[in-house]
Amino acid sequence: MRRSVITLLIMCILLNFAGCIPSEEPSYTFYYLRTSETIQHGSADALVAPVTMDISTPNAELDYLLQLYLDGPTKANYVNPVPSGTYLLSALWEDDILVLVLSREFSQLNNIRLTLAGCCLAATCHALTGAEAIQIRSGEAIYNFTINDCIFLDESTGK
Repeated sequence: MRRSVITLLIMCILLNFAGCIPSEEPSYTFYYLRTSETIQHGSADALVAPVTMDISTPNAELDYLLQLYLDGPTKANYVNPVPSGTYLLSALWEDDILVLVLSREFSQLNNIRLTLAGCCLAATCHALTGAEAIQIRSGEAIYNFTINDCIFLDESTGK
């Protein structure tokens, strides 16, 4: 009887500790736009904001992560600046430039919408790979962005 009670106690302790083990899911940072409802007039809230995503696929390939990004945020209060239906055709390195070949939907962007989408993609690619420059090819269009072209309010440092 005593042995059974001790065994039961040990099992309860082990099961209790099993719930304390942190998740092994890796985290990735994607950059999206805040919804207008979440930005307060006159505040220092950035329009472009980092969103941490826990991905259940360990050692995810860049193509997979970029398609997840293009599919849009899963968290409330953020929107994807990339047109709906945009998908990744390929991602490859040419010298020090990460080249993204996207479907034609992306080439429909212009003006500030293009700038915001490009900066969000540049920041996301920088967070995923360390890329300082990206080139986006969509249809006949070619767009170049560097991380330094985009000015962000870094919420993590308050700068």
